[in-house]
Amino acid sequence: MELRPDLMPPMLDESLVARLTNLSEQIDCGHPDQTREQLAAFNREAMTEFEFIDFQGIYGGQDHDTWVRKVLAKPYELRLTDVTKDELIELARRVMECGGSEHAVEFWLNMLEINIPNERISDLIYWPDEYFDEADYPQGLSPEQVIEIALNDRDVVL
Repeated sequence: MELRPDLMPPMLDESLVARLTNLSEQIDCGHPDQTREQLAAFNREAMTEFEFIDFQGIYGGQDHDTWVRKVLAKPYELRLTDVTKDELIELARRVMECGGSEHAVEFWLNMLEINIPNERISDLIYWPDEYFDEADYPQGLSPEQVIEIALNDRDVVL
């Protein structure tokens, strides 16, 4: 299923991504007193308000390019009043199949979390045994099952 643009990661200016990736690498590997200019430039260009500490450890968890893409996509992660069940199922399918780059999959997971008021949607996708509190729960939920359960459980406080 093709998703409408509102449910897709934004198209990014690749030169901006490259500049911000370079700056994030310098800040992540730098010293707070020696990277003030880079931090100011990053925040100005990315329209963020990060502090030095926000960059520490990026390298240990993911590459800087992916991190920058996630930062730039964040403003596009919005609740849609007209999202359909079929669209939610397609989002779940793409997340469950890792149907894109790391930043795209995270964008789709975030869109699910925003558009289904069930704070444990990621548990349902990745750890259904924890979601249901059953150590031997079968791991084979389909995207359709994930969305159906998430929509039915959305009002339950877990």
